[in-house]
Amino acid sequence: MLDARGPWHYRSWEPLVVPGEIHGGGGTGFVPVFDWLAECRLRPDLLLCFTDAEGDFRQRQPDFPVIWLVKGRAPVPWGERIQLND
Repeated sequence: MLDARGPWHYRSWEPLVVPGEIHGGGGTGFVPVFDWLAECRLRPDLLLCFTDAEGDFRQRQPDFPVIWLVKGRAPVPWGERIQLND
């Protein structure tokens, strides 16, 4: 069974398989994913975050692109924001 917490690693030729259910509810800490990437010395081509944008953000923008797919009205401090609902 796939762990819903991630991180998920895929190569460009591998199919993307995600868990059937992912639960959430606000108060997300966004800092740990950036810390983990730095600790592992990883620089993704793109980081894609599905979120309600309710949580704690890293103070400065990373040196790779970040796209926030947001359901809700909370702002994001940097990166590209795509609104998923009205």
